[in-house]
Amino acid sequence: MGDETESWAEFDQVFAFDPVFAYGEQTINKIVKSRQSMDNELFIDLLLQTLSIQGPSEVYPPKSNQDLRNLHERILQSSSPPAHQQCVLYYLLKDVPSPDKHAAPPAATFTESVHLPGKYRIFIDGIWLMDRGKYKEGLSHLTEPVLIPTFPEKIISTLCAHRQQRAEEDLALAYYHTVKPVIESYKVLESLFARMVASGVAEPLFWSRGQPEAFRRKLFERLVKEVLDAPEGEERARRSMELVYLPFDADEEGWFEEYLTEGKGKFIPRAKDALRVRAIATGRSDAFVDQGSGLRGDSGGGMEWSGSSFEHGLMTPPR
Repeated sequence: MGDETESWAEFDQVFAFDPVFAYGEQTINKIVKSRQSMDNELFIDLLLQTLSIQGPSEVYPPKSNQDLRNLHERILQSSSPPAHQQCVLYYLLKDVPSPDKHAAPPAATFTESVHLPGKYRIFIDGIWLMDRGKYKEGLSHLTEPVLIPTFPEKIISTLCAHRQQRAEEDLALAYYHTVKPVIESYKVLESLFARMVASGVAEPLFWSRGQPEAFRRKLFERLVKEVLDAPEGEERARRSMELVYLPFDADEEGWFEEYLTEGKGKFIPRAKDALRVRAIATGRSDAFVDQGSGLRGDSGGGMEWSGSSFEHGLMTPPR
């Protein structure tokens, strides 16, 4: 391997603190449980795949000292740059508790011995924490300006899936707005969009305009559905009125009407009310034509301006 890998090419040098080290059963079970909670894919799995190590769940966590040795060998056999190989070894060593409370942790000793660049240490620290469910701590590393966004779609989907309470800070949005990564997966875009819709109406609309044309209409219809078809209450009323008074562009104006007259949105109880208020808001009330009795929310051919239906649905426009 050459002099540059002399300090880490041999397993017994990397694990000199305990050449017979093996993961404990409790540690193995925690890792397996974490993988299951993360859609059966840890960040270390993605990292191993970048080294062309397929079937990462079969090699990590290693079940014995021999399995750990085999994994070390496969890492060294990779054609990836040495720094990338060292990153994986650093991740593995972070799983190892310090053999002596007075000694430096094996992971820290390793990074010093191979002079692993700081940006790599920051990244590995971040994904290691994410893999252990410590999302806020992990994000404090993964949002460092020195890092190039890596695995952003996995980070966002993980944070979206594990937000526990509404009152908590939305880490997925915090990560996205801080790092501003490029997202290509519609599934991830939709998850992120749902988080935006949960906290506002105007922001997700304006944000959707910057997304690929192939996704824009889907996202717009998702916004309309989430706002108009929400549970009854003042919050729905306020958000509904905010939606119908937003400055749609020409495409959005057409999508709004088509979705609520011909698409799945026509089954939303407040579809007709939304269309009529939109017509008034845009000065088209005289030109509004009843699109047919198939629309939900039709109250005897007219909008129900009083009573519980309107009171808990579309109310007065926002000031």
